[in-house]
Parts: sequence; C-alpha cells; structure tokens
Amino acid sequence: MKRLVILLSTYNNENIIKKCVESCLNQSYEDIQVVVADDGSTDATPNILKEIQKSHKNLHIIFLPHGERGIARKKALDKTWELDPHYIYIIDSDMILKKDMAELCIDYLEKNNQVGGLVIPENAFSTYTNFFSKVKVFERNTVNRAGKNVGATSIEGARFWKSTAYKKSGGINFNQIAFEETQPTIRYIEMGGILERAIFTGVAHDEKEVTLKNILEKKRYYFSVMDKTTKCEKNGTMKALKRWYFFRGVLYRKENLIEYIKHPILTLGMIYMYIALTFVWISEIFKKK
Repeated sequence: MKRLVILLSTYNNENIIKKCVESCLNQSYEDIQVVVADDGSTDATPNILKEIQKSHKNLHIIFLPHGERGIARKKALDKTWELDPHYIYIIDSDMILKKDMAELCIDYLEKNNQVGGLVIPENAFSTYTNFFSKVKVFERNTVNRAGKNVGATSIEGARFWKSTAYKKSGGINFNQIAFEETQPTIRYIEMGGILERAIFTGVAHDEKEVTLKNILEKKRYYFSVMDKTTKCEKNGTMKALKRWYFFRGVLYRKENLIEYIKHPILTLGMIYMYIALTFVWISEIFKKK
C-alpha cells in the first residue's frame, strides 16, 4: 500500500482542530501519517493535539514559536518528506474530511496515471448567521462549482498530489507569503502537467465568523505583500490580473448564474465584497508608489 501524508499548520483553532485531525486519522485508507505544525497556539490547541497523539502513533506534532504561517508549513513539509510518502495532501486546520475521501482520491489517481494531483472541492459552512458569514459561504461554494477540468487561470490550488508531481511543480515558495498556495498548480499546468478537480468527493471547510472588516483587514495584508508572489513568478502580475475577482470564469458558469437568481441578496453581498476588496488592492498599489 502506498503511503499518504496529510499535513497542516494550525494556530489557535481549539474549536475545530480535534474534528479536523480525527477526520484525517480515521480515514478508511490505511497507510496514513498525519503531520501537524502548531504555530505557537496560545489557546487549548496544543493540549488537544497531545491528547489525540496518545492513541495515534501516526500523528506527528511539531510545536513552534508563533511566526509567519509559511514557516510552520515548511516545517510540516520537511517532516512529510522524512516519512517518504507516495501521496501528500495539504489541508487547512479548519477542514473536515469525509471518511472515504483519501481512498477515493488515491484510487482515482492510480487509475489515471496522467493526472498529477487533485483540487478537492470545499463545501463551505459556518455556524455564524451574520450577513457576511453567509456571503462568504455563498461565495466559496460558488467558486467550487467549477467542473472537472482545472486550468492555469483557476483560483483553486491542487492540494492532493502525487509526491513526484508536487516536487516537479516546485512546491510552495515560502518567501511569497500571499497567494502562494496556488502557484504550484499554475506552474505544474504550465509545464504541461494535468490536474483535475475531484468532483466525486469533497471536504467541509469552516469559514467561522466573517465580517466585512475582518475580511478586508486579512486581504489588505495579503495584498500588501502580493508583490513577493508576482515578482517570483514569470508574468506574475498578468497571472494575478487574469484571476482577479470579476475575471474568474467560474463565476459565469450556468449553475452559478442560477444560484444568483435564487439568492439575489447574497449575490449583491458578494459583488459588494469584491468591489471593496478591489479598492483595498488598488490602495495598496498606490501606497507602494
């Protein structure tokens, strides 16, 4: 049996980390190792991880001082390669996997040798009922109605990879900080590699509480360092523009147009959010001039 390593970094996610990690450990596929890099959590996350580890020898925890997210992910990846995986799956600590997800993905990749990796559709949810939490869930699920094929302008990153394909892509450039997760996907496709969307499965993604203020502040930071990504990639600025909010082809798929008609208020909220984010991006550009 070929080994799969699921890896993630986490920071102060005590409310969901147990569900996330246990959904990785309790997969129907047998040869799985799980690597968690804790980025200096100050809540109950470290204790929860230690408790789970007592009954799971295949759980590897790396405790780090709090720093840049990319450092924690790099440490998790370094440990991953030590475990000699045939497949890797990079997730966020607010994701919950279906029990047979790993088995289905590996079976698909084994039967489709030309495919190097898979984008796993994210089924967004939130226990919060404020307006922009609903808008964010609606927007995330809109993006994930994208069909099987993955192109170079896709805004989703492949997360489930054959190890050889991931290494060929160059992997994550941890110096980029912002929007670095999709770069291996873009590079691999530009090399002629094939990636597909795993429309036969999915992963639940907790969007938590979203307000217009916190999403603008989060993206403002990413936009302020986005030049680190664009400068590291060939034609990086043009690639970013092609994948900018209103230019995303997935938004205009038939099934999404139907959803806009069904949910006009959430659609208006999504448009407003995109406009606000665009102004934040423009303001960050002018700050650098």
